[in-house]
Amino acid sequence: MSTILESETARLAALHALRLLDTPRQDCFDRITEHCAQLFGCTVALITLVDEDRQWFLSRKGLDVHQTPRNLSLCAHVVQTGERLLVSDARNDERFNANPLVAADGGVRAYLGQPISNFDGTIIGALCVADPRPGLFDGKQHSLLANLGKTVEDLIEAHRQRLEAAELSGSLVERSDRLEKSNRIFKQAEKTAKIGSWELDIETGILEHSDEALSILGIAKSDSREIEAAFDRYAPDDRALVKEALEAILASKGTASIEADILTPDGQIKRAKTTGEYLAGNDNQGPRVVGIIQDITEAQHARMALQRAADYDALTGLHNRNAFDRILGERIKLYRKSQQDFFVLMLDLDGFKDINDCFGHLVGDVVLEEISSRISKAVPTGAIAARWGGDEFAIITPLGTTLKEARNLGKAMIAAVADQVEISGRQVGVSATCGLAQSAEDLNVRELMRRADLALYHGKSREPGRIHDYNEKLERANRLRQDAISQVRTALDEDRIYVGYQPIVHLSTNALEGLEALMRLNTRSGAKLTATQVLPALLDPVLSRDISERMVDLVCGDFPQIWAGQPGVQFISINATEADLLSREFSDRLLGALQSHCIPPQNVTLEITETMLLVNDSAAVQKVLENLRRAGMQIALDDFGTGFSSLSHLRDFPIDKVKIDGSFVQKMSCDHQTKLIVQALIGMAKNLGIEVIAEGVETEEQRDLLLEMGCYYGQGYLFSPAETACRLKFLKYGGRNQGLESPELALAGAAR
Repeated sequence: MSTILESETARLAALHALRLLDTPRQDCFDRITEHCAQLFGCTVALITLVDEDRQWFLSRKGLDVHQTPRNLSLCAHVVQTGERLLVSDARNDERFNANPLVAADGGVRAYLGQPISNFDGTIIGALCVADPRPGLFDGKQHSLLANLGKTVEDLIEAHRQRLEAAELSGSLVERSDRLEKSNRIFKQAEKTAKIGSWELDIETGILEHSDEALSILGIAKSDSREIEAAFDRYAPDDRALVKEALEAILASKGTASIEADILTPDGQIKRAKTTGEYLAGNDNQGPRVVGIIQDITEAQHARMALQRAADYDALTGLHNRNAFDRILGERIKLYRKSQQDFFVLMLDLDGFKDINDCFGHLVGDVVLEEISSRISKAVPTGAIAARWGGDEFAIITPLGTTLKEARNLGKAMIAAVADQVEISGRQVGVSATCGLAQSAEDLNVRELMRRADLALYHGKSREPGRIHDYNEKLERANRLRQDAISQVRTALDEDRIYVGYQPIVHLSTNALEGLEALMRLNTRSGAKLTATQVLPALLDPVLSRDISERMVDLVCGDFPQIWAGQPGVQFISINATEADLLSREFSDRLLGALQSHCIPPQNVTLEITETMLLVNDSAAVQKVLENLRRAGMQIALDDFGTGFSSLSHLRDFPIDKVKIDGSFVQKMSCDHQTKLIVQALIGMAKNLGIEVIAEGVETEEQRDLLLEMGCYYGQGYLFSPAETACRLKFLKYGGRNQGLESPELALAGAAR
């Protein structure tokens, strides 16, 4: 017991001698805990000094307190055992599960600690990382924490030596020239945390080393003391640098400092920092160069790890966004000097979200790794590739690249991505779209990237899978899009969105069969806008989903009034968005809304467009439609005949109705080919047992032609524009004079 007490007493004495307890925070230590938190993905990182009855935090990340009782400290266990400590889940560890810091909500679950020693090996504390999530750390991370722990020890040793140098500085002033030499060495040590010292006699060329310096260089005391023998210890590529530094000291009679690799006799490669200073001679001694040499191998490794973490994406190994922006800024400066063009390419994977949703994020990560490898191989010498975001990549071309070369590079990137990725025997298809922007004199990093991103955005919405150049027309389209999004978002927030219902009638009897629910918007000035007038906003996936949910709520609220005012209505059509069909919750959300308002799904038709069926994840869309179909809802394919693959869609998807686009209906009276197309579409749909509805019917001639062709349902201004639910009750149907009767006439008729 007495031995243990004596050992602990000695340990505490060593700790107190450092004079670090209760000192202000130091940036050099805080940078280490900040890096630990980022490197290990944890919430807490600490450098602890374990005192007699407390643990005090020399640096802390993720904690507000500066100390805790020693009996609650997991780091005290590290100090006591002198070994690294890995705790996967502290609540399942009988050593710590009763600890209040563990048992509390949000308490420590995962812990990894590395002992911290002073210069003589006395353990004074620990470097640790912790997190409330169990299982966050494993044994593979020990070496990372150990390297950072060595850096902490180096900094503490530098602090100790600064204290030692400070204590000696007062007496060094009054001592002899020999003590002056020591004073110089200690001043250097104060700056650089010296490990070994050396002294060169300029006249004789003899080099003297301290024991530590000999150890660093791998030189025995019996070895040659000539300067050339020391040069030979440096790596061949660095010897010229060392000689130039010495020559600079002699020429300027000043100081110099270098970092270089050392090759030891046993084959080790060390990184050393060497600093030298010229000392003039006197009556007793000739001129000399004195200095220190420090082994910074561990610090160099830690620095390289920090640099890589700061500049490279951990998953793909490509440059990250911060590094890319810095390199792009440098490339812009070179462009302004040389006037040699370069380009920025933004590459976005099409449908990558579908891969994550279908196969999980682990598979998604494997795909990203493979795609990144292909991009790295495809970029030419001098080009820079980076992971810009989740599934976005950016490339800087070399200076002197032509537009044709940049486009070819973009095509090569798209082609490289397009090859399927094999994962556990399963083929996963990926495609990409590319945006291209050219350097210009007045462009900074942000503007150049914005242009490339704008080209990419418009390309993905219009023609994915290809490369698209930036041009000024995109700016106008982007402004219109932003204005439309702002206008619709504000209208949603201010409840200025409403539903206009356009009648769908039987063309031969004019009987009201159904209604299509169309989005309408009141502006702040009182103007009424249709969905077509704010179409760019409806292409935004987030906003379109919000609009869809609002429309469903409004239609459900109008159902009782519509059914009471127009008992002949068989169904109401609701338009779906692409975002709706790609949402797995859409069918449940829609059916739930109908159920809560006691609306049978059989009285609702869901209208979709053909472009919605062209998404990468068509299987997910099909599943949503089949769920709604099983519930009794009918599916209508809108704008029929305007797409590329209508026939296959009629075969592959559960389609009950097709709606012939109004552009065909309005031309068929005057264009024979259009008439033949409409007739063919109607005949094909009828043969498949699919109901046909004509849109945009505006004249009696158009209606009569449609009836002759076998189309019995239609909608358009011939019958009525879209009206609010409260005005629908004034619609009169049943003969060729159907239409909207004014409220005044309706009331007069009721009075009669």
